[in-house]
Amino acid sequence: MVRRSGNRFSVNAMSAISTRGRTHFMVFTEHFTAEVMCRFLNRLAGHFDHKVHLVVGGHSAHRSKKVRDWLAAHPDDVELHFLPPTRPS
Repeated sequence: MVRRSGNRFSVNAMSAISTRGRTHFMVFTEHFTAEVMCRFLNRLAGHFDHKVHLVVGGHSAHRSKKVRDWLAAHPDDVELHFLPPTRPS
């Protein structure tokens, strides 16, 4: 239960599904930033004893210097795989 006033608010979520069908997710109220992405990567890396391969879109937070630095510091923990950019229809 989330206690809030009658005012509007937003909640964001990000998730990953393991090859065994387990869902790993994080709910947050702030905007999606590189800091939030690094927090999610830390959580994911802590749940596995092997390298995590994560498929991500082209959001700027995924490609940020902060995330690249985190990945460089944890080469055996997480590797990102980027989806190709979508073309306008």
